[in-house]
Amino acid sequence: MGFLQSAYVIGRRDFVATVWSRTFLFFLIGPLFILGISLLFGASSSKMARQDLRSSVAIVAPLGEFTEINRARSALNPAFGENGLPELLHAEPDYSIDPQVKDLLAATDKRILAVLTGGVERPKLTGDIRQDGSVRRQMQLILDEVRSRRALEREGVSLPPTKIQVVKVAESAGSLAAMRALTARMGQLLLFMTTVLLSTMLLSNLVEEKSNKVIEVLAAAVPVDAIFIGKLFSMLAVSLVGIGVWTAAAVAGFTFWPMGGDGLPTPAVGWPLFVILVLIYYSMNYLLLGAAFLGIGSQAASIREVQTLSMPVTIGQVLIFFFASMAVGPFDSLIGIAAAMFPFSSPLTMIARAAQTPTLWHHLVAIAWQALWVWLTVKLTAGLFRHNVMKSGGGGTTSPTRRGLGGMLRGS
Repeated sequence: MGFLQSAYVIGRRDFVATVWSRTFLFFLIGPLFILGISLLFGASSSKMARQDLRSSVAIVAPLGEFTEINRARSALNPAFGENGLPELLHAEPDYSIDPQVKDLLAATDKRILAVLTGGVERPKLTGDIRQDGSVRRQMQLILDEVRSRRALEREGVSLPPTKIQVVKVAESAGSLAAMRALTARMGQLLLFMTTVLLSTMLLSNLVEEKSNKVIEVLAAAVPVDAIFIGKLFSMLAVSLVGIGVWTAAAVAGFTFWPMGGDGLPTPAVGWPLFVILVLIYYSMNYLLLGAAFLGIGSQAASIREVQTLSMPVTIGQVLIFFFASMAVGPFDSLIGIAAAMFPFSSPLTMIARAAQTPTLWHHLVAIAWQALWVWLTVKLTAGLFRHNVMKSGGGGTTSPTRRGLGGMLRGS
């Protein structure tokens, strides 16, 4: 068989054996299940956390004065967004204020952070708070609002709410660059997470076949380079199947449960081309790291050695991600050019470029450069496997002829 036909037969064999298995079904469902549970737990826990952290301040004052303070708080609260101002609780003054303050602070069912006494004119805030803390400043703002309203009422002045006309314009260059940097970092994170999740499977790809001597049969039939290329592209196809299933599930989830907000800013090259480049750079990133992982894992003699190697391999991926993330923004600087030229960080760096600049010829050069390094890495790792593993086995083993095994593979 020719080289490409040999690689295709090896890749088809691995792809079919992986996809048509029960474990692959669990592999597809597992991340969706974990992500769904995480989102559900995150939403409920954040809601409970907001309720737990919301502070309450007790106001020891007559009902009329408390109503006045609470009205000022209601007017100011929308400007503070999701966190808001402290909740205000009313307490009628007793004959002895100090014991009442202690009882309010000791009440476990009300979660009172501080107690305000003395009214608007002589306010005194007692509680476990700092002098320069947010609770003191927020209560000062509320009381200042009450005093301003009282002064206006004494003068007989009634001011209606100020009406502000909003004129929406296109984004400025600075704000657009900052927003596109966010898209760049999200693209890098997407490539990094999917590659970490899927490429490390290649570490153990050859261990089982080495242990049961299948690799010797394959190496006798086709070149070792074709074995590595076939396995590499078959696992890339498997990962793309998984990404397709997860993307379809995410689209279905967003259709039934739409997310709030405006979403990510439009990348510089536009969304259609950016999505295409994400797929291309993911494939290049997977092939580059996968070729290296396939070579590293092919040197291991057992699953235990593969498990030992997985930690430093993951640390290496994290370091590459940090290196590429430093090139977001200053992509024409020395570190940006170095990250784009270094083959293992080049896909992550170039997807950030796609989000920030509309220049396209950079991507053609980068893709050709990365493809060259995929080929060089496969040649290097296959050569190491051929020299260190295939020649270390029993010398007296006779291997079947290439022609006979070629026919067997074609028949499969």
